[in-house]
Amino acid sequence: MHIGDNECSQCCNMGFFPIGPCLYSIILVGIATLNLNQRPDIRAPVIEVSFKNDSLITPGYIFMAPYETELPGPYIYDTDGNLVWSGADGSTSDLFHDLQVCPYEGSDHLCYFQGIQIEGYARGHNIILNKDYGQAATVQSGDGLTLSDMHELNIIDNTSVLIAIYQPRRYNLEAYNVPAESGWVMDGVFQEINITTGEVLFEWRSLDHVGISETYTPIRLNPVVGDGLSSATAWDYFHINSVDKNNDGDYLVSARHTSCIYKISGADGSIQWRLGGTNSSIEMQNYNFSSQHDARFIQENDTTTVISLFDNGSNGYRNTSSESSGIIVSIDHGTNTSSLMKRYEAPGFGLLSMSQGNLQILDNQNTFIGWGSNPSVSEHTEDGTLVYFATLEDPRAMNYRAFKFNWTGEPSDNPTLRTYAASPGSATTFWVSWNGATEVEHWNFYGTTSTSEEFTLLSKADRQGFQTTYTSTDYHPRAYAEAVSSDGSSLGNSSVVDTTSSIPSQN
Repeated sequence: MHIGDNECSQCCNMGFFPIGPCLYSIILVGIATLNLNQRPDIRAPVIEVSFKNDSLITPGYIFMAPYETELPGPYIYDTDGNLVWSGADGSTSDLFHDLQVCPYEGSDHLCYFQGIQIEGYARGHNIILNKDYGQAATVQSGDGLTLSDMHELNIIDNTSVLIAIYQPRRYNLEAYNVPAESGWVMDGVFQEINITTGEVLFEWRSLDHVGISETYTPIRLNPVVGDGLSSATAWDYFHINSVDKNNDGDYLVSARHTSCIYKISGADGSIQWRLGGTNSSIEMQNYNFSSQHDARFIQENDTTTVISLFDNGSNGYRNTSSESSGIIVSIDHGTNTSSLMKRYEAPGFGLLSMSQGNLQILDNQNTFIGWGSNPSVSEHTEDGTLVYFATLEDPRAMNYRAFKFNWTGEPSDNPTLRTYAASPGSATTFWVSWNGATEVEHWNFYGTTSTSEEFTLLSKADRQGFQTTYTSTDYHPRAYAEAVSSDGSSLGNSSVVDTTSSIPSQN
């Protein structure tokens, strides 16, 4: 998309700042602290949108769960970078991952992981929310294993969920200079669990099928990998990071530390084929990958399997590419060969993400990519053309996966309003928001006057992102706001508030 001189001038007048002949940047000043006059409890990372082609992007919201930032949490943004919902609960120690729209019991829900990170894995549980953001269900690992890990949350057929588990297991590591009785290896486990009952429907363990000699990540490489001397420092030789399921009931597993993708039989857990790694059963003809994430079935028949994955290309120690990419590959089971079908790259000189990342194919065949340890997201048309690019402004931030979905949020709480006037008789400023509401088109503001306690409609104001501001030249001692949808129906009212003369805090 080219922006000419006149278009650049118009963009600047609208708050869009050109950063090149074919790019523009939307900078949301102050959202790092949000400056939410009526919601000082809500703080969210800033998103800077550096490229956006409105005619080609897919409608929907952006779902992220940044961490290593001021306040980690699950967040929904619109494509202009405006906050839509903050699910942060105030914890600065908890980790959130995999925020997405998930089908459960026949309707759309939100789901995400919450827990504590321990080196390269986590311990926690998976949360499913209704459209009103109330909790519908939680899921944890079963059969007495350690708590769920952060690396997978994949709901299958509205009823079950695939999760990953990092399970320390005693193992003979004498060959690696670990005393025979002291060896520990991290078993890469996944379970499919019935969400309602908690029953484990299927379980698979890497140590039963994949030898430790297949790893590219040697013991004692760093503290994250582990030294194998205790359950707390078990050698993470496998590092399971995604699980998918096809219509035949078989599974697709990605393991970062073996740089391999495995098709697993849903009948007996045996490995049907390996793509990549030290013992690949399929020859990669015109591409490679390593330290990958997010392997997904795209389509499959008796002769061909098409999958997508995020190729990190590096883990900081072993490098197979100078930049990361999202790729789609085809496997020919007649010849046991695989070829690259599509590659999606970050703009400019690309990005090298040494951890995390995902690729999501949207319903219109556009592709949405989360760039993992580089806290950026992008959208591309099917032929690879970039139509959207945005980045979290905090340089420390990371985001395991990012998604784009349609979503209708109907929060059960009321809108929040604050009103301010320097003194009786002066102008009154209104600030209103409704965390998670997606259907508000405009706000009606009502107030009393110095001479009347009756509420009258003062003005209508179109929604201005997360927080909408309106200023009346008159003084209104008491007020409330009404949220109104596009069809004119009332969605809800704020509480009646007293106008304050204290300056609103903008933390």
